[in-house]
Amino acid sequence: MLPVRFQQFPTFLKQVVQRTLTLAKPVRNKPTFHLCYFACQSHYRYLYCALHSLKAVADSLHYRVIVFSDTEQPISAAQIAALTELMPTIVVHPWPKCIGQNVTQISWIWRAFAVALDGAQDGDVIVKTDSDVFFFNDRIFRAVARSDADLIGDGHYINFVCCQGGCYFFKVDAVKRILQMLEKETIEEIVKPVKYVYEDIVGTFFARRLGMKVWMTYFMMFPDEYRNAGGLTSWLRWKFSCAHFVMKNKTAMLDAYAKEVLQGDVPEQYAKTLEIE
Repeated sequence: MLPVRFQQFPTFLKQVVQRTLTLAKPVRNKPTFHLCYFACQSHYRYLYCALHSLKAVADSLHYRVIVFSDTEQPISAAQIAALTELMPTIVVHPWPKCIGQNVTQISWIWRAFAVALDGAQDGDVIVKTDSDVFFFNDRIFRAVARSDADLIGDGHYINFVCCQGGCYFFKVDAVKRILQMLEKETIEEIVKPVKYVYEDIVGTFFARRLGMKVWMTYFMMFPDEYRNAGGLTSWLRWKFSCAHFVMKNKTAMLDAYAKEVLQGDVPEQYAKTLEIE
């Protein structure tokens, strides 16, 4: 059997062309990106790294950040103070656990998206991103701003089954339409045809059920891709915009960010801030 990268090569070429054409389009109305993070106290270090990376690439973006803090293990007051110092406009909401692995957690994710809609305008974008994702360029944001798709996500790592859950983008109107659907039907009823009830699979299913345009492309690098390449090469920097450290030892995320983005020049204040409890 051919390796996955060869099986996906025609899709990859198609996505290169689509991404190039999309990025060449003008932006009619610059959207605001409303980024939703779901985090807890023990994942604070990764969240801080993720937000530090976002701030580094987001000079040309309009964005706001909402952190939904796990009520079972809430982010501490000292940690919130550090996040606020990094991003003065950040908002932290106490919120039930949202790993997205069952109907109850998925319902809370969509309630969180409803919170994110408050203050959002037509044409804006609701972004779900994990605390173990760091950005190293803004290309995906520029592509989303120019795309006419309702849902944009990365599908390459799971053979384009769905928009993978580490980071995906819903246009505001799409979120409103899905929330309207959820007011009329329960998630349990809607997901009966879905074999695996996970947040990303279900979110993609919602979009397709309503006939939305879904764009699955390449922008999120995974740990084995980083490891196999021997680091964040120029090829990976061109191919991807962020790295998703979906692994038990997430310290690797901090090490990679320090090496590849901060280039070994880790500010003392940044290192101290990571250790706040």
